[in-house]
Amino acid sequence: MRSLALADSSNTLTLADRPTAADFPPLPYGLTLDDAVAVRAHEVKAGDLVVAHFSDGTGVRPTEHVPEPFPADPHTVTACPCDGCEECDDMADWTLAEHSRVADVGWRHLCLAPAEDDEPCVIVLRNRPVAVIPADVVKRAGETAAEPAVRTYGVMWSADFEASSPQEAAQLAYTQLKSYATDGWPPELEVTDEAGCVSVIDLNATQQTEGNR
Repeated sequence: MRSLALADSSNTLTLADRPTAADFPPLPYGLTLDDAVAVRAHEVKAGDLVVAHFSDGTGVRPTEHVPEPFPADPHTVTACPCDGCEECDDMADWTLAEHSRVADVGWRHLCLAPAEDDEPCVIVLRNRPVAVIPADVVKRAGETAAEPAVRTYGVMWSADFEASSPQEAAQLAYTQLKSYATDGWPPELEVTDEAGCVSVIDLNATQQTEGNR
């Protein structure tokens, strides 16, 4: 549970922990609610990840977590690109019932994201507090997640030598290893990953393949 502050208010908002039910998957890219900030709906920027809403009113405002957090695409209700979702149809019926409400919709409401995958548009009051993860934070997390994972590998090289003692065998091995740097003939290496899976890598064959590309 976290306390968030709005820039234009002295009141704090309590962001409850995200539910762990099956219909509330973890946030993408390893993001957490620690990355979230509170803003008014009209302050949400394109690409911000909307993770929760807060109920209207004063005092304690319960957190309404978004089951599937979405990247914001804020725009006016009148400029909504959807083909007529349930939310937009309800809004249209509301304005048709009283023409003066058309202007009311323009200055009181906005759409945070257009309808998609059978989900209606997300239409909210402009001043409604929402919790978002800023677009730049989401972008950095996505780039980090796309980077190849760094793992620990054990690399071994083995060869048989005829020698009169372990010390002599080690010296012969050392001499042979040094020769790989001068004659350009690398050894086969046995590589073991963290799961214990063993791969034998023929570096000479790899170099030949790369040279033929």
